[in-house]
Amino acid sequence: MDKFKQAIAEYTREIELHPDDANAYYNRGVAKVMTGDKKGAYIDWQKAAEGGHPKAKELIAAHK
Repeated sequence: MDKFKQAIAEYTREIELHPDDANAYYNRGVAKVMTGDKKGAYIDWQKAAEGGHPKAKELIAAHK
C-alpha cells in the first residue's frame, strides 16, 4: 500500500503545479481507490471527467 500512498503524494504535487491535468486526477483516483479511499477517488475522477479524460466516467460508474 505504501507505493499507492507515494503515488498519491506525487500526483498531488503534479496537480498543484498543473491543476488542469486530467491525467493526474485520474491516476490519483486510481491510487486512492487502491488504498480504500473510494470517496476521494470519486472526487478525483469527477475532476478528470470535467477535464476531458476519456475513461474517468467509466470508473465513476464502476465504483458507485
